[in-house]
Amino acid sequence: MASPAQAVPEPQVEEVQVPTADPDQPGGAEPVDRTADLAADCEANDAGACTRLAYAHYEGDGVPKDDARATPFFARACNLGDMTGCTMAGYAYGAGKGVDLSHERAAAYYAFACHAGETTACSNLGLSYIGGDGVPEDPKRAAALFRQACDLGDMDGCGNLGASYSLGKGVAPNQRRAARLFERACKAEDQHACYNLGVLHRDGLGMPRDYKRAAALFEQSCRTDEASACGNLAMLVDDGRGVRRNRQRALELFDRACELGEAESCFSLGRAYQTGKGIGRDNARAIELLERALKLDPDTESADDARKALEAARSADARGGSPDALRKARETAE
Repeated sequence: MASPAQAVPEPQVEEVQVPTADPDQPGGAEPVDRTADLAADCEANDAGACTRLAYAHYEGDGVPKDDARATPFFARACNLGDMTGCTMAGYAYGAGKGVDLSHERAAAYYAFACHAGETTACSNLGLSYIGGDGVPEDPKRAAALFRQACDLGDMDGCGNLGASYSLGKGVAPNQRRAARLFERACKAEDQHACYNLGVLHRDGLGMPRDYKRAAALFEQSCRTDEASACGNLAMLVDDGRGVRRNRQRALELFDRACELGEAESCFSLGRAYQTGKGIGRDNARAIELLERALKLDPDTESADDARKALEAARSADARGGSPDALRKARETAE
């Protein structure tokens, strides 16, 4: 089973990690001939103009994409009272986009905006409390912030609250409540929530096990480049659970998930190249993928197996890929 890369309702997952800001620009892109006017209006203390100008630099609309120019405008907008500017300034400091990374400043911006009712900021501040990033680690405070955001209609907040219930972080574990929250966020096109809902269906958490429904949800999320969804879908396709068994398609999905940064999928694909199961043997490619898997996540569920397989693959490579060496490598990998 591919180990998901973000907040998921699985026992081994210990933290909630979801995207921390919504970079959608309010009001659409600014045409290039408006940039000078926006700059003048921002200088004249028009908070909305500062935010639009920041987004223009952030997204590269009419001007070169430049986080270092965008972030100060978001901060200025915040100082002038625009809470979207505060949230985006917090995101910039939390991600080190155009400024030196500072979780403390990120949390301060989020707290200011959340106090003013900006829901994304409340959800993001909850994430800060989950990870102890710039604030003391406090899962109960995080869950309260997620609930506040969700109650005000923020789907990231609903998804995060669902993960809190599923993982028992800051609240008593409740898979049925988690499923309802994931369902709500999924219907609002939050694809990470759709993926999490798929995990509940796959594992029978809070509901009867339903591989077919899980596969459909993973497929939906995978289409939006949700790496863990692609990896988990690959496992279902490879095993024929909920979908027709198809080794070739499973390998293609493992490849896509690996490219998107899902360590378990890199391991699965690397082992396929090492053993020749469903694909031509390629020891050099196996080594490359196994190394990538361990680099992405040295503590993943399959890390020990990946290290053993990598050692065997390197041994076979050092011996020139002789039939006997390759046989031993396959036995080690299996």
